[in-house]
Parts: sequence; structure tokens; C-alpha cells
Amino acid sequence: MKRDGGFTLPGFGTFRVAKTKARKALNPRTGEAIKVKAGKTVRFKASPTLKKAV
Repeated sequence: MKRDGGFTLPGFGTFRVAKTKARKALNPRTGEAIKVKAGKTVRFKASPTLKKAV
């Protein structure tokens, strides 16, 4: 995934790498505002075959 940016499993779906922006969040314990760095995450899109099966 690092090299290609994602991959597809036929009949199941597609996984891809998506960038996330830096943002502010709240610490649930203290309520204090914290900064979250920009990063990467994995996104999934189901194939039409999988959608039909579910």
C-alpha cells in the first residue's frame, strides 16, 4: 500500500491510502484542546458484488 497507494480485491472492494489534515480535537478526560498532526489512513470502498450480497 505504501508503494502503490492502495489495492483491489476483486469481488470484495478497494483499499486506498488517504491523507488527513492537521486538526484540533478535545481530550475526553480533561476537555483540553489538543493538536492532531496530519497523517495517512486507509479508506475502503465496497465492490458492487459485496453490496449486492449484503
